[in-house]
Amino acid sequence: MRYVTISRYQISTILLIVTVLVVSVTMVAAAYFWASITIPLSVEEPLTITNYTATLNTHPGENKTLDITIMNSAKINYVVTLVFTLNVTVYQQSYVEFSNYTYNIVPGSNQIQGWLKVEKKAPPASLELTVEFHRE
Repeated sequence: MRYVTISRYQISTILLIVTVLVVSVTMVAAAYFWASITIPLSVEEPLTITNYTATLNTHPGENKTLDITIMNSAKINYVVTLVFTLNVTVYQQSYVEFSNYTYNIVPGSNQIQGWLKVEKKAPPASLELTVEFHRE
């Protein structure tokens, strides 16, 4: 094994080479570590419902229009579908039909309309309507 003499000490050349390599690799890794940055990223919902029909009153055999305003804060178009659900499933399945539209929502304010139709034979009822918006 070869040795290098530094002052009055003899140091192994292999130990010297390993030490230089470890220090070099550590310095390169540290340079990359200090060169990186971390930035917070937030992906936000681009669509907001800004106005809607708050109360619906209708009679058996009538159609009712639902006016809804959706604000698109993004710079691209989205496709939205509405899913209507009454709190009484049997009543919904027996007497009520809803529009089944797909809407193209452009940047800015969008006025959309849905509708519901109550069958003539429907009995009176107090119900709750839930409208879910699905962005595709």
